[in-house]
Amino acid sequence: MYLAFGIIFLLIAAVITGFIVVTTVCSIRGKGEALNKKNMLYLAPVFLLIYFLYVTATAYNGKKFDFFYCFSLINSVLDALKFKSASELITPLCEKYPIFYADFVIAYLLGTVTVILSIASFFSRRINNYFCVKNALRNKCDIVVGDSVNSVNYVKRTKNSLLLGVNVTSQRYVDLIKQGVPVLRVPLETKPLAGKLKKGGYELIVFRDGKIAYSKIIETFTELSRTFGIKIHLEAAQQEMKILKEKFITKADKNSNLYISGFSKYELMARKFVTEYPITKYIPRSFYNGNFTVKSDKQINVVFIGFGKVNYQLFRMCAMQFQFAREDGGRLASKPVKYYVYDNKEESLHNEFFSRILYEFDEEFADCDFPKPEKICDLEICRADINSVEAKKNFRSLVSENSFTYFIVSLDDDLQDASYAQTVKRVLGDDENYRVFVRAKNDNGENLNDGEDRVIYFGEDKKLYTRENIINDDLCELAQRINLLYNKISNPPEWLKSLKSRKDLTAKMQGDILGASLAEPKNKEYMIKKWSTLPYIEQASNLYHALNLPFKLNLMGFEMVKKTETDVRGITEEEFFEYYENSGKTTGYSDYSFFFKTQSSNVLAYIEHSRWNALYILYDYKQMKKEDMEVTEDTDGDGNIVTSMSHKDSARKRHACITSYYGLNELISYKYGCMYGEELDETKYKNNVKLQELAKIYAYDYMDLDRIYSEITAMGYVIKHIK
Repeated sequence: MYLAFGIIFLLIAAVITGFIVVTTVCSIRGKGEALNKKNMLYLAPVFLLIYFLYVTATAYNGKKFDFFYCFSLINSVLDALKFKSASELITPLCEKYPIFYADFVIAYLLGTVTVILSIASFFSRRINNYFCVKNALRNKCDIVVGDSVNSVNYVKRTKNSLLLGVNVTSQRYVDLIKQGVPVLRVPLETKPLAGKLKKGGYELIVFRDGKIAYSKIIETFTELSRTFGIKIHLEAAQQEMKILKEKFITKADKNSNLYISGFSKYELMARKFVTEYPITKYIPRSFYNGNFTVKSDKQINVVFIGFGKVNYQLFRMCAMQFQFAREDGGRLASKPVKYYVYDNKEESLHNEFFSRILYEFDEEFADCDFPKPEKICDLEICRADINSVEAKKNFRSLVSENSFTYFIVSLDDDLQDASYAQTVKRVLGDDENYRVFVRAKNDNGENLNDGEDRVIYFGEDKKLYTRENIINDDLCELAQRINLLYNKISNPPEWLKSLKSRKDLTAKMQGDILGASLAEPKNKEYMIKKWSTLPYIEQASNLYHALNLPFKLNLMGFEMVKKTETDVRGITEEEFFEYYENSGKTTGYSDYSFFFKTQSSNVLAYIEHSRWNALYILYDYKQMKKEDMEVTEDTDGDGNIVTSMSHKDSARKRHACITSYYGLNELISYKYGCMYGEELDETKYKNNVKLQELAKIYAYDYMDLDRIYSEITAMGYVIKHIK
């Protein structure tokens, strides 16, 4: 009988052991923690197991059983949980039936484990936090500096991240770890931080509401970066970053291990808007000619209802990104979008962008040496009550068979925005030629765009402050790759030098080789370093060029879709080039007259130059004068004399390319005459290397357009026809 009891107790011990192991593993996988208050529940079955083992030993020893003796055994079990065994009681049974040795050993071990787990559970959150922080630091995590709403939300939503609580109180520390936020409590000083962040390679994020002095951040981590590499991402608008760069970051930039960038909530929102909802995604195909010019009788409008921080940034982004072309007597011409701004507050209708477009543009380009650039857009500012009959009549007049209109609503709160969007929809009815976009913070995380509708919600806060947006999104990396491949870089490393020197590579082959090279961390670091040394305007130019890819693809009837595990199928490169007509590519751009044709490639290049013009003009650049352009001669590495003539001056914000698309021809002709003392002869272009070099002002845009397919597919996207 006792042997059977021994076997039963052994099975019970195995079941309890299995239960503890399984529940602990599930807790680690599900909640990421091994310790919690539920661990104390393990004591009950272990207590009962030891108690009944003692009862069995008592029965075997022939001792008298009564209530008082059974009650006294509880003390013996408690002693066992305090690591004291009742050897006199259990030895006779174990000697007669050795299986009980295994029973008692396992029971005592379970008692030891459950007691330790129960005691540790009182400190479980602190212990879990310690190991979470250690693991995150070992894996080169994202570190969010400063305790704030945005900081905590970012860490909660982002794997492999932690909060650097530089001024966190003990009570706040407990509150944070209760929420499951890994917290590293270290003062913002070099020595303590150096001991914790010694592995390096971290991405530091500083939100504005963290109330951490940026100057202190830059100073502290500049010193730390002498030992290991650090990247800092500060929440700051472009203008603020310019000031920070001039006052604080210049010194830091000299340290090759420190990289500092800026991000802005409304800038991120605007970027996401123009890439997810480019206006070309919705304009009917009947509005376009075969070469993607807009038909002369068609009009495209954007209406901003309310003009606070959101629509201010959206206007800036849309004005730069939404550029169209039309045909005019065998030539291409600008087809500006008409913008209407409605707000009832006088102060909302005055800003530097409106002044730049409505006043300064005409003043600053009135006296140009080269043709003045086309205007960025048409603009009408309306101080009005949006609920008035007159406003709604105006809205109705902007939607017709020949007019497509975006309405972008951003008023005081989500409910008001959604309500007014429905009002606009009711006024416009079932007409197809409009879309209403509504800013929605959507704190509740509802699925607002769950079906095809003319009302589309955008700008959810939780989708803005993400790792992909702040640290390095796909399009930003594409801009960095473009800079690496096609900008002049002095003394490039051998892997890049050999790649750029090869003329036998197609765009796809070049992209594949570059992708393989960037798999090496040191090569990717080199790419980011070269990007960070660019002037702000050139960073913006490369970045906004990448952001414009969805606009151009949608114009052609395509869209770019991220590849998934289901392996989304897209069109082939051959299919893509059936829509992209480019007779210049086949001849290697040896015919100068090609640049002035009206093929689809010419239209896209024309639009690209208009977009570039809008960017530079809104960044306060002016056209460079002829008198400021000087011919210089330098000696290259082979001892050859190289003649050059710069047509840009970033320090004074001057650039001669801020002219019309056809005006670039006058710039090329002028530079050729000054540099070589002869008139430009287009008929000799094919064999004139000097002219071909200057004409890259035109050719670069075409060569870049030729790479669209390979660049997008190299970034893990496929190109598909729009549904």
